[in-house]
Amino acid sequence: MARDFYEFGRFRLDHARRRLLRDGGPVTLTPKVFDTLLVLVEHHGQRLSRSELIARIWPETSVGEHNLNQSIAVLRKVLDDNPRQPDYIATLPGRGYSFIAEVRHAELHQPGNGDLSAEVAANGNAGSGLLPMGLPGAPVLPAAESVTSPPASASGITRRRWVYAVAALAVVVLVAALTLASPVGSRVRPMMRSMFSPAPPRSVSVLPFEDLGASSAEPEKQYIASGLTQELTAELARLRGLKVIVGRLVPQPPLGSVSAPAALDPKSVGRSLNVESLLRGSVRRSGEQYRIAVQLINSGDGRELWSGVYTADVSDIPSIEEQVVRHTADALRVPWSASLDEQWARRHVENPEAHDLYLQARYLWSTRNRDALEQSVVLFKEAIAKDPSYARAYAGLADSYLVMATNSQQMPVATAGPLVRDAAVKALQLDPTLAEPHATLGLLKSKFDWDFAGAQEEFQRSIALNPGYATAHHWAGQNLTAMGHFEAANAALRKAQELDPLSPMIFEGLFENYYYWHRFDDALQTMRALQTRDPIEFEYAPFSWAFGNVYLAKGMYPEAEAIYRQLADRCPIDLYSLRLAQALALGGHRAEARAALERVERKPDGSADPISLARVHAALGETDAAIAWLQRAYQERDPDVTIMRYDPDLAALSANPRFQQLLQRAFKL
Repeated sequence: MARDFYEFGRFRLDHARRRLLRDGGPVTLTPKVFDTLLVLVEHHGQRLSRSELIARIWPETSVGEHNLNQSIAVLRKVLDDNPRQPDYIATLPGRGYSFIAEVRHAELHQPGNGDLSAEVAANGNAGSGLLPMGLPGAPVLPAAESVTSPPASASGITRRRWVYAVAALAVVVLVAALTLASPVGSRVRPMMRSMFSPAPPRSVSVLPFEDLGASSAEPEKQYIASGLTQELTAELARLRGLKVIVGRLVPQPPLGSVSAPAALDPKSVGRSLNVESLLRGSVRRSGEQYRIAVQLINSGDGRELWSGVYTADVSDIPSIEEQVVRHTADALRVPWSASLDEQWARRHVENPEAHDLYLQARYLWSTRNRDALEQSVVLFKEAIAKDPSYARAYAGLADSYLVMATNSQQMPVATAGPLVRDAAVKALQLDPTLAEPHATLGLLKSKFDWDFAGAQEEFQRSIALNPGYATAHHWAGQNLTAMGHFEAANAALRKAQELDPLSPMIFEGLFENYYYWHRFDDALQTMRALQTRDPIEFEYAPFSWAFGNVYLAKGMYPEAEAIYRQLADRCPIDLYSLRLAQALALGGHRAEARAALERVERKPDGSADPISLARVHAALGETDAAIAWLQRAYQERDPDVTIMRYDPDLAALSANPRFQQLLQRAFKL
């Protein structure tokens, strides 16, 4: 089978595999820079105007001339071409560019199976150790100011050494066969299996990228660094054979410190996250350009595996992310499949403004702030308007609506449900390989539709597409808790924690599963582990409410009262006031409990949580009022209805026929 390529000077341009080789070695190029070179080479000797080049390189997309200028500048650096006395790319003043070098168009006949040496020889460097780069599916390396890559595993092996290696392997196999056939073979087999067993999966954590230009007073400008962290984590998690651990909350040096990356101790962070390698980086903005530095480190010995420094505008960031993922896979020797190329093609965003809006929206969404959530919806919609085929923008929009209806309760479930479903389904229509919308649909079915079996199917689809997506495991665990499958829920949540060990929300999920399982001591131990690991976050959240809940369930009413009185004084919201009233009622202080209850019930806005009110009435022994509030929660499709049949606070109602009828309607029992 023949494959055509172009040769000029010291370079070879392989169109089919989108690679540029210099003296047989790979040269790093982003996709758009490669496209620019390909158009110029294919039309060598011709004069190409700027508008014609832009139309060919960015078809059906509106971009400025600075994009073309940046690509030309990168190419000249790669080709070592002087613009004043060019050997390759000549500038036509006022018009455009022309590729002036002599170009030879030739064909490369690909070898059959077992003829790998012919391919290496065709690449111009049979003994260079570049054999892996000549194989099908080899990664395209990124464009960068500088990139330090790991040495190839077969570097320096000559033909003669290959022969010796094959002969030695044959001897080892023969000896192994004879040994296994001998009487002592039973003692040797475990060792032989160990010698030839596959290596354990690689693991990496993407540490939060630093924005070296933004101050702590301007967090809204840190969205590029935040976006790089989130997107690299998500894309690396799609690599089979690579375990990706979320690196949130890893202690960082002061923001804006130039020496911050070097101040991090890789060994201690690696031990904390239980990973073999760390990917860290920084972003600095200068005008419209971003300087992005990335480094992959072996956490065991602090050795650098590869590093790169990129200069790019917003439009180049998706390409840089792709190349960072490819470099990481190459450095950790993780296979790159053809399906990954297809996924990257689906995720390619031609409109740089759409991607920039998407990153801003995701950053705002991650804060979970009410105003920020509303603004994230606006920005996601603007990104969709810029690029109606942008699947991830629809996925983000679905997530914003979902959080607004659950965590913040700033949008009625009846309003949010259809919006979540429409946006998530649209995302999957545009890109069926996305894992995130399936998880979003799963939580929608669990919390809003109370379709637990259907929800579990969605979570399984999400995990099949991306086994490293911690959120899918987390939400699947919560859904299993609602189904009463506590053992399976614990396993799913432990898997989520393995992938995201510092997430306080996953700790909370584990706590709730033990709590509704009525394993109260295990629930307490879980939250104490969070308190020990991250005392600042524990107090900031604050998560001490969990202790109060368990104390109520265990009949430790004075201890629960003390917790909730402190929380109500610190943060005077209805939830803590009602929990305090519940503790007072169960502890015998009925008058004070009723006074607190009536203050909330008399509020004209009707914003109080019906299930929280039901708990207080149940503690006071007022069954009719408690069930009336639960019926209202059912009518409003309150997401917390999904767990009320296991709620220790409602155990006193379990024998009531109306409560059982309510459960039957909600769960189709």
